[in-house]
Amino acid sequence: MIRFNVACSIALFALTAHAESPADFAYRLPLATEGDHAFFRVELPARVYEGALRRDLGDVRIFNGEGTPVAFAFLPRPAPTREVSAAAELPFFPLHAEAGRRDLADLTIAVRRTSAGTTVDLATRDGTPVTGERIAGYLIDASEAKEALRALTFSLPAGANVSTRVGVDASDDLVSWRTLIAGAPLLALEFGGRRLTRERIEVPSTTAKFLRVSFEAGQPAPEFVSLRADAGARDVEAPRQWREATGIPAKDESGVFEFDLGGTFPIDRVTLLLPEQNSVAPTQLFARAEAKDEWRPVTTAVFYRLRQDGGEATNAPASINVAGYRYWKALIDPKAGAAGAKAPQLSVGWYPGVIVFAARGNGPFDLAYGSARASPSALPIETLVPGYERAKPATMEFRRARVGEMTVAPAIAALKEPIDAKRWILWGALFLAAAALGWMALSLRVKLESHK
Repeated sequence: MIRFNVACSIALFALTAHAESPADFAYRLPLATEGDHAFFRVELPARVYEGALRRDLGDVRIFNGEGTPVAFAFLPRPAPTREVSAAAELPFFPLHAEAGRRDLADLTIAVRRTSAGTTVDLATRDGTPVTGERIAGYLIDASEAKEALRALTFSLPAGANVSTRVGVDASDDLVSWRTLIAGAPLLALEFGGRRLTRERIEVPSTTAKFLRVSFEAGQPAPEFVSLRADAGARDVEAPRQWREATGIPAKDESGVFEFDLGGTFPIDRVTLLLPEQNSVAPTQLFARAEAKDEWRPVTTAVFYRLRQDGGEATNAPASINVAGYRYWKALIDPKAGAAGAKAPQLSVGWYPGVIVFAARGNGPFDLAYGSARASPSALPIETLVPGYERAKPATMEFRRARVGEMTVAPAIAALKEPIDAKRWILWGALFLAAAALGWMALSLRVKLESHK
């Protein structure tokens, strides 16, 4: 019996002490590395999320040319960087009015562009032209601005002494105006050989095509030399990867569409692409990891696609905090008229994972994924890379490894659930033990009967 138990233990250890090899993974992508460096980085393509079986990418490995796994870690997602936009000069036009006119709110503005230049005319609501020698304000043409404006800087004449207050209004059609800021101080003072200036006015972020600068009643209206606008500082995020899936109408449910993304991506942005212009679709989104799972509510948002000024206006993608769901469902409010004659598309975005691996051994290296028996083996980045500071990831740079095309046929057998060897060995051991006990009982009975 002792020999039997030892044999079972050895067999159990041999079956469980499995060393991983590339053949244990269904998919392998070659990695091209250049130079002799300790570490390389690789951005995971969408194919990895399509083929990996684990939502946490625990079945991803890096193998060297000898087929030996090398140490690797997932790189933390970089924080957005702050970018300061360069100021851009905008064209502006003085608005002249009578000396007695207090403001410009009840006047209409017309812009005429010809080969000779641009002309700006003021008129009353009934069409009577307004003329005068006094500068009552300025019209700023911001139609060529590429980003939302957050500040205006007015350049005043050298040596000018000005203390005034201005208001800034915004419009897209020169008819309807909305106030951005009122009573903002504008200063250029000189005293005792020193000069005090306040020529920059911060405004709420705007993408309006036109801005109107007006001066408060009784305040001086200086002439501007130039005018610059800037978008201020903004967060710049790393680029996302995007994927679209066309909806399949649900049976017997109006306004319900289901989507299969083909993989479990770490999604953090989602939007609905509507097939027809001038569509507004209040929508509930649901998701699930497997086709057999229950639907989980994700978010509620209003998606739209509207014709505007010769182009289109669409909603910004909704920010979500879910990952690893392949199947999605959109429930469009039927009161909004569904999505149109065609099915909408679901567009999702995510930051691709980045792996840093130690270039141990000879190349070429392979990125392997898709295994039913693999468990997570990634190290913390601080363990893999000595001196790595998680709070300042930009202080360390790693050479990029380029992902190539798959050169070997997928090992589909690796996707199948492995035989539970432990269970079968235990059942086998119990069967042999029961057989041994039966044999011992039978032997004892034969002996007893022989002594009678």
